[in-house]
Amino acid sequence: MAGERVVYSYFTGRPSVIVSNVLRVISASTRTDRVRWFKIGITNNPENRFRQAYARLYDKMIVVYQSSSLNNVSELERDLVEHNRELADNIIGGGGGNYGNPPYFMYVVIKYLRAR
Repeated sequence: MAGERVVYSYFTGRPSVIVSNVLRVISASTRTDRVRWFKIGITNNPENRFRQAYARLYDKMIVVYQSSSLNNVSELERDLVEHNRELADNIIGGGGGNYGNPPYFMYVVIKYLRAR
């Protein structure tokens, strides 16, 4: 795939204030007529996370939120995974790992449909 595989297009601020903006970015990026599957996650190093965990299965990572608060990132991830429960490739939302030091980023990784 041409272009950058990790794209930074993120919002900052309280989850309750920016959730609709982040939801719009995710919705526009994961339309069912273009995307096979996607997953929402948290990391403190997007490039490294994509390279180590997703580069073989997904085409792109879009970083959609950044915060120094792991609680804020986890809250937003949990809400967005729940909102996309039927579509996202997440088992649970709200994080589940040791993310290291801030800043923390929430991302969506995307596997695109291939033209036939």
